[in-house]
Amino acid sequence: MRKLSWLLLLAVTSIWAVSCNSGKTEAPNLDTVVTDGHPAWILQGNVYEVNIRQYTPEGTFAAFSKHLDRLKEMGVQTLWFMPINPISKVDRKGTLGSYYAVSDYTAINPEYGTLDDWKALVKKAH
Repeated sequence: MRKLSWLLLLAVTSIWAVSCNSGKTEAPNLDTVVTDGHPAWILQGNVYEVNIRQYTPEGTFAAFSKHLDRLKEMGVQTLWFMPINPISKVDRKGTLGSYYAVSDYTAINPEYGTLDDWKALVKKAH
């Protein structure tokens, strides 16, 4: 029985010792693509979610575009826009409705501006 206890202790200690690492990790090569298909830079990137309706008092693409330089200075690398499509009025709760209750996935919400305004914002952001 005592021999079995020592063997078990030796096995557990060996597994523990093998599973330890040196704690050193290499920085990812930012020019490569990681295995899940995302570019490596996104692992350390700064993503900023944009709510056009609430970002400025005007709530438009044109008003938001004036803030791009400031966001870049803050280190923002990627802009993630909440839905910019028209909001459905069917079964709406409240006066504003949910951004995710889209009535037309091929259109731009006219409250934010036109398709040309959106294209101008995208061009300026790049």
